[in-house]
Amino acid sequence: MHVSRHLPCLAVILAAVCLATPRAEARFLLPHEGATSETEAKAAAAKLRGITDSKQAEPIFAEISGPANAGSAEALFTVAWLHQAGVGTPQSLEKAKEAYAKAAEKGLAAAQNNLGLLRLATGEDGKAAVALIEQAATAGYAPAQVTMGQLFLDGIPAAGISKDFDQARVWFERAAAAGDSDAHFTLGMMYEQGTGVAADQAVAMDFFQKAADKEHAQATIRLAVRTAAGQGTKADPAKARALFDKAIASNSPGARLALAALYEEGKGFEKDEKQAFALYSAAAAAGDLAAFNKLGYFHENGLGVPKDDAKALEWYRKGAEKNVAVCIHNLAVFTEEGRGGAAKEPKEAFSLFQKAALSAFVPSQLALALRYRDGKTVPQDPQAALAWFERAMQNGNIDAAAQSAMILESGAAGYVNLDTAARLYREASSKGHAPAMVQLGGLLESGRGIQPDFRQAFALYSVASKAGYKPATEKLESLRSKLSPEQLKAAEEFTASASGGQPASPKNAGAPASPDSPASATPPKASPKPAAPAAKPTPKPAARPTPKPATPKPAATPKPAAAR
Repeated sequence: MHVSRHLPCLAVILAAVCLATPRAEARFLLPHEGATSETEAKAAAAKLRGITDSKQAEPIFAEISGPANAGSAEALFTVAWLHQAGVGTPQSLEKAKEAYAKAAEKGLAAAQNNLGLLRLATGEDGKAAVALIEQAATAGYAPAQVTMGQLFLDGIPAAGISKDFDQARVWFERAAAAGDSDAHFTLGMMYEQGTGVAADQAVAMDFFQKAADKEHAQATIRLAVRTAAGQGTKADPAKARALFDKAIASNSPGARLALAALYEEGKGFEKDEKQAFALYSAAAAAGDLAAFNKLGYFHENGLGVPKDDAKALEWYRKGAEKNVAVCIHNLAVFTEEGRGGAAKEPKEAFSLFQKAALSAFVPSQLALALRYRDGKTVPQDPQAALAWFERAMQNGNIDAAAQSAMILESGAAGYVNLDTAARLYREASSKGHAPAMVQLGGLLESGRGIQPDFRQAFALYSVASKAGYKPATEKLESLRSKLSPEQLKAAEEFTASASGGQPASPKNAGAPASPDSPASATPPKASPKPAAPAAKPTPKPAARPTPKPATPKPAATPKPAAAR
């Protein structure tokens, strides 16, 4: 959830110049935030807020270069930002660092913040980079305090910073005490999600309100969503719509998307797919790239508009041209299947899957893994399949963990690793993955590479069977027929006790697998929802009993993914 301060005219430029952070605010400060006292720098920052094209900034760069050369710290900051963004001048990170360093030496806190972040982003001495930011934060500069909070929230081991929610909260609270709206917003998210603090929806609403009172765009949107849903406050659709309209009127990024999603899903407002489509269309016209995939998805599935694969393909192509990973993935699906008028080209589709997969888009990583596993489009290569399953698993995909375990158990990649396979099955089982429960149950039933335990096997089969997974029902009945009356009674009692007297759930069946992990007994779909891309862009300033394993079953051809 990346936060940006309100910059309506720079929105198009800034959409391409963000430093990705998983939550709110390890962000580069903008020219108007570094120019607070010097006349020339303030004038340049004001002009920059009115441009819509990089070329329009060329005379501004020329004008501010004079004061910068004369040693003005705030002018140096502006010049550094322009070099870093490639706005009004060719991009040069080295020139940006040089100008930031000169401004930082003059004690400009905003420059210390940006130079530290830029050095972190380009792989320089992490500890020295953090020291620059901390210098500004310790001196009481609230934006740098927010940056320190974000660094502790995320954790950067290479810079000597371990993930520490308490430290993060302390820094955010210091910035909030100084009135920083980003700090208020992030504290709201921490209390909403229970990150490092006890979840408290009323406290979260209070922080969101404080940030929204300072025209914080994302806080206003969050307030609107929560007000529509009645989270931490009484549900009030009219008030929620007014908040959304306010955010939309101020061109807040994501406002139309958030409102459209509520109309699409019927949450807080009566379900209205036509209204959702209209909002997604307006968002796309305003340059919101996430809306491109939504419009393709609506055309593909006939939501709010007649079903039209050709128009869906058009939007997927538009998004792919702008490197939107989910659009690249969906274009690959259409290209592989020859849908919407696209030429059927499996090799081109494979290249598109690969492009999206390299940006850490999980559905595309799974698509590549399945093709290498099954020899589809490319020669069969279990080792390459395992490598892509592992990438998807590292990005949190449960199905990838189960598929990796199956390959390790079967020896398809040229070696067997039952210890790792069992661990992965446990992890996937604890999160409700029914096929993993059956595979783990098989190991426990047979004692293959693991201490045999018919009671845990029985519990796992029971849970997966109750979830409607037919192979689990077959395994359960097979095991039941092999057990003596005494063993059957012990297995049933264990299954009941594992869930406190209730039918066993994936969370506790098959202990000791992650007893505190959230879980669902619903088996995963073959085509998972897309995960948020985690690619790192060029750093630019921003406006966050079976002795054998079951043969892995081929998943369905990846379907176009809807951005949720």
